[in-house]
Amino acid sequence: MAPQLEEPEFNDDVLEAILSHVPLVDLVSASHVSKSWRAAVSSSLRHHNKPRPWLILHTQCTRSPYATTTQAYDPRSGVWVKLSRPSIPYISDLKSSQSNCLYMLSPSRFSFSFDPLGFDWRHVAGPSVLRRDPIVARVGDSVVVAGGGCDFEDDPMAVEIYDLNTCAWHACGSMPGNLRDTSASIWLSVAATDEKLIVAVKESGSIHWFDPVVKSWSDAFKLSPGQSVQSYNIGYTNNTLILVGLCEIQNVDRVKVWRVGEENFECEEIGEMPSPYVEKLRSESFGYCSLNIRVAGSTVYVYNNTWGVEEVVACELIPGGGCRWWSVNNVVAREQRIGERLVFTCAEVGIDELGRVMRGENRRFEVSPPS
Repeated sequence: MAPQLEEPEFNDDVLEAILSHVPLVDLVSASHVSKSWRAAVSSSLRHHNKPRPWLILHTQCTRSPYATTTQAYDPRSGVWVKLSRPSIPYISDLKSSQSNCLYMLSPSRFSFSFDPLGFDWRHVAGPSVLRRDPIVARVGDSVVVAGGGCDFEDDPMAVEIYDLNTCAWHACGSMPGNLRDTSASIWLSVAATDEKLIVAVKESGSIHWFDPVVKSWSDAFKLSPGQSVQSYNIGYTNNTLILVGLCEIQNVDRVKVWRVGEENFECEEIGEMPSPYVEKLRSESFGYCSLNIRVAGSTVYVYNNTWGVEEVVACELIPGGGCRWWSVNNVVAREQRIGERLVFTCAEVGIDELGRVMRGENRRFEVSPPS
């Protein structure tokens, strides 16, 4: 009879401290060693080194067969994780206009995923209006597809809702008229709550919200942080609307964060990005022309989706006010990925989510050592 391996014995506090340095992906297998190890993993995640939202980078080749890859940054562990799986079936260009949403839209098909790591997809018939670059966001049990229509459509600003419960499309009123020249997602920043979609024009700070229940848009409001802002980006986190804005003050580029009141849209400054991090976001050729954010939990990832920018700046919103900043090396920087489309998402990823994914077929995680 082969000898049985004995479970290594550790003092509970020592084991929890050790596990706090283990990448989250590897804690999945550690939690299956025994009941005591599972308890230690759970306690370590609660008390020593809590999970934080992952930055997830998806690439799609621009040539047939349009292969896709996914790499994710785990800030808890400070490591990049490569997600190996079968390529996502091609429908059209892979896109995202909301922090936790991926989609592909063709004249006949609409594929979308709100799965944290983009493993689970739904494939349905496309909306009635042909669109090039709409905003797509989940609001409660509805997927809102707005604007971005082709020029030959009667209404390029049409809004349609896909009901996740009834699996049916519903037409709504068009986007407000003052968004006519900026109805494509490239010009807009999007945030969503369980009840409404909030849309801001990046260049002007003009803001509207949409209620999918009554299928109507609000009047226009203006984000007014009290200083000139060149680029407005909004996000929704911990029941709070935030604004991340690029400003030029005394000929110096600065990035600030404001808390935004949802009733009157008044702005209260809560933090400013240190200047060395601002410089990391600047493209030598294009400056800050494509500044965007992705938000989940208390973490905001700020990135410049253009050539030559190899860093992403992260911000943790501290309860009670203030921000903690750090930067992340972008392992799939565009400069090294010519011929591939790069899409950013962000999501809260826990050990249960990772365990569910690992149980699927042809799925594997490869952890890169900290840089």
